Amino acid sequence: MRHGTCADGLHRPDAHARPRSLLTRIGARQAERAALALRTSEMTDGVIASSTLLRARSTARIVSELTGLTLSPADSTFDEWRAPTCVLGRSPTQYPDAYVEWRNRRAVDPRSTLPGGESLVEFHERARQALTAAELLAEADPPVVIVSHRLLIGAIAAISAGTDDPVAVFDHARLFELRPAETWTHEKRGTPYAPA
Repeated sequence: MRHGTCADGLHRPDAHARPRSLLTRIGARQAERAALALRTSEMTDGVIASSTLLRARSTARIVSELTGLTLSPADSTFDEWRAPTCVLGRSPTQYPDAYVEWRNRRAVDPRSTLPGGESLVEFHERARQALTAAELLAEADPPVVIVSHRLLIGAIAAISAGTDDPVAVFDHARLFELRPAETWTHEKRGTPYAPA
């Protein structure tokens, strides 16, 4: 499940959300609606885990309270791609030249990054770890809901669909469409993606 709308998502929808961006009232209502849908599908006996970012933890807490799913400790494996510090909270028109240059060469050198950021190779490795962690949670205490972020869920969807190149996984993740507090299941095998 993607977290509900956070403050940066509401006020800066085209920017990289800052790690401490809080869940908004709109996001809380989205989480409540998601919890209702989970209850309707009788998914009330299991575990809910989340990334360590506040917007995901808050979403997971709301869903746990309304469904009875046991809240697991937050896990940084499920965090969003760590964008370089220089772009957090900024829209594309505000990106510094160093970031624009890095974006233009990251496919050539997927191990490169800027301060505070995560390389495409590191992100790919973490997405694989997140998929494994999710599968282990599901084996131990099914069903499991993991509250995470669009890019990470998109990377997991791409890996689940058979993509294994770090650049291709990141490109798929960028195109992945998932509204706030909407769910994606492993059975969807890599969908939905935005049109290329």
